Amino acid sequence: MKKSLILYIFISIFFLACSSKDNLIITSKNEKYGVFSSKENKFIIKPIFNQISFIDSINDNDFNWFENRNSNKYFLYEYNNYFGVVSLNEVIYRPIFKKISKFYNKFAVVQENDKFGYIDENLNLVQKPIFKDARDFLFDVSFVQSFSNNKYACIDKNMNLLTDFLYDEIYSFSNGFVRFKKDNKWGFLNNKCEEVILAKHDFVYDFIDGVAKVIDGEKIYFLKQDRLK
Repeated sequence: MKKSLILYIFISIFFLACSSKDNLIITSKNEKYGVFSSKENKFIIKPIFNQISFIDSINDNDFNWFENRNSNKYFLYEYNNYFGVVSLNEVIYRPIFKKISKFYNKFAVVQENDKFGYIDENLNLVQKPIFKDARDFLFDVSFVQSFSNNKYACIDKNMNLLTDFLYDEIYSFSNGFVRFKKDNKWGFLNNKCEEVILAKHDFVYDFIDGVAKVIDGEKIYFLKQDRLK
């Protein structure tokens, strides 16, 4: 079925591609979505998808955008609950991904089967899906989870691991810091993956307005963010 879909997309694009990439409209026909050229008054990409969306423009659904590559138009599409990417000229990715996330700092998380990886703004698969989990690049670092021990490590934009798989849990960045759990204790990493607060507390909360709540036994106190710089 998927091979037939790819062949169908390719034939549709080859015979229906137009010279102008302006005045394109995503619209539906028979409850399927495609791309219609108002200038040429015909479908440029036939309506065969459950959903389709511009990648290089802001839209109101869960699909996302980034600047177009080589002045082309790129579309994220859904087919049978899987996602792929297509342009007016070619199929970039067949529908193999369960998830393609938002682009943060020029990278997006992709999920293939039960494994996670990354694509970059040029739609290159820069990290093959091999991880149990992968987080967004909100800064120059992110976090990935290993299948072998279920722990997290830091990763940079070159897809190099900055740490071993040490962390039991990693939460989202808040005020430029992320709280982590290691050996049943809690601490903080900064946006360079440096442990600015070691894993020594019973529990810590996110920094909010420059202050984080800390619990050690029956003691409750607060950390000030400006002391971590």
